[in-house]
Amino acid sequence: MDEKPLLLVVDVGNTNTVFGIFQEGQEIPDFHKRTVTRRERTSDELGFFLKGFLSQENVKSDRIKTAIYSSVVPSLNPIVERMLEDWFGVNPLRVHYQMKLNFGITYPRPFEIGADRLVNAAYSVKAFPGRKTILVDLGTATTFCVLNEKPEYIGGVIAPGLKISMDALTKNTAQLPPIVFEAPSKVLGGSTIESIQSGFYYGWIGLLKGIVSEIKREMPGDYIVIGTGGLVSTIHASSQNQVFDLIDPMLTLKGLKILADLNSEPK
Repeated sequence: MDEKPLLLVVDVGNTNTVFGIFQEGQEIPDFHKRTVTRRERTSDELGFFLKGFLSQENVKSDRIKTAIYSSVVPSLNPIVERMLEDWFGVNPLRVHYQMKLNFGITYPRPFEIGADRLVNAAYSVKAFPGRKTILVDLGTATTFCVLNEKPEYIGGVIAPGLKISMDALTKNTAQLPPIVFEAPSKVLGGSTIESIQSGFYYGWIGLLKGIVSEIKREMPGDYIVIGTGGLVSTIHASSQNQVFDLIDPMLTLKGLKILADLNSEPK
């Protein structure tokens, strides 16, 4: 059995926390696991969950020699760090704007850039060197990150998240039922559920296209538009409503691996 050392990457989001395992020299995770982000969860609960996940994949936990995490939930940072130290014996690297990055930052308030956005930017720079990119992440919030060809992080846009917007609509209206986000067969719905699905599907395509178009108008150039996040595949599947040049649901985990490698190099 292969006993090479492993890298553990952790992406702590407002809604979900995702763990990924990388072998040395690989750019794609061997496997990953998603769990609900619970702010009341203890380090031991998180460690027990992760140990169980590794056991299911027949991976010995002592093979994990390094770890990196990004978090947009500051209260969970010490929980994650203690879990990794106590359960895996590793001192994790935390993603922040002052770490070694593969891009510059001209954003006036760099300390406000979310760790997830730094990670996504690291991926786009590595994957598309010398190209202008717009990176769209359909998470709890819908974020747009813009990088120029130098490469530099120059700014972004934050819009409401798709899922929380859907939840807000159904929770605050007495007669509207919860729905599953999917592409409708036609724009005019024949039922309440079809009408809501159409409104969110075409409404979000309009939001995405509109913001991307405005970015390109304000800052002209040949951009690659990259999409990631849990619902990005549903939007990208519609050929007549193409928003993205490409999508990659594993983009954030890959970005964490890039930053882990970059910060393990001698300075």
